[in-house]
Amino acid sequence: MASTKVCCLSLASLALIVLLSFLNVSTTEAAVYSQRAIFHPAHPGKCFDKFTKRAMLPNKEYRPKGICAALTCDMEQQIINVETCPTIEMPGCEELPANPAWTFPKCCPQFKCTDFKTGKEFVVSV
Repeated sequence: MASTKVCCLSLASLALIVLLSFLNVSTTEAAVYSQRAIFHPAHPGKCFDKFTKRAMLPNKEYRPKGICAALTCDMEQQIINVETCPTIEMPGCEELPANPAWTFPKCCPQFKCTDFKTGKEFVVSV
């Protein structure tokens, strides 16, 4: 299944995340990809995702179990948008294990970071 990356974190967004993490507040944007929608004759008016084998109503978000992503069918552009966890590398932080059984975005990893000035540890959710 080929996918094309259409959006990612900008350098400014990453800098903002680091700044907010030091304030014990975090925010970020997820990575968004798109894939061509398949149209199955048994499911007219819906996108069919061959990976999850799901017929999807247009503009309705699906969060399949076992996949850390949110899928949305865009009939006009004939694509399925796939929103996933961002990939972030922050100095002074280590990625904590995530639970893939949880639905998106709770399945995204958290990061345990150390404040450079105070030495205090804190957790950042993305």
